[in-house]
Amino acid sequence: MSKERYMKFVEHLKEVAESRIGYVPGQLDFLGDRVPAAVANFVRLYGSVMEKGALDVKTKELIGLAIAVALGCKHCMEWHTVGALEQGASEDEIAETLAVTMVMTGGPGLVTWPEPVIETLKKYKEKQ
Repeated sequence: MSKERYMKFVEHLKEVAESRIGYVPGQLDFLGDRVPAAVANFVRLYGSVMEKGALDVKTKELIGLAIAVALGCKHCMEWHTVGALEQGASEDEIAETLAVTMVMTGGPGLVTWPEPVIETLKKYKEKQ
């Protein structure tokens, strides 16, 4: 990927990220300057995985949210909560995703309280 094409992609990603409650992943800037192929490959993989296939995009965003809670990644919780909402997920679907995650992951899901999800839901409502 050329430097110019890469920079256009990073700017596009920032615009998308900013629309999702203003979060811009700083590590992409850091890595992009030093290892642009790593970021390009991540983005290519993410983009292809998040296209509609056997699973719809809303379901994939809810799966992403579940994984984020299990891993305890605040930024990923925010990102996938907004992604799920943008794909038409209801608060009940998000709540059920959190409940399933906490039960099915045991320890990790139980110790990671999804406060970022609750805060993101509030911010998203305010923006509507």
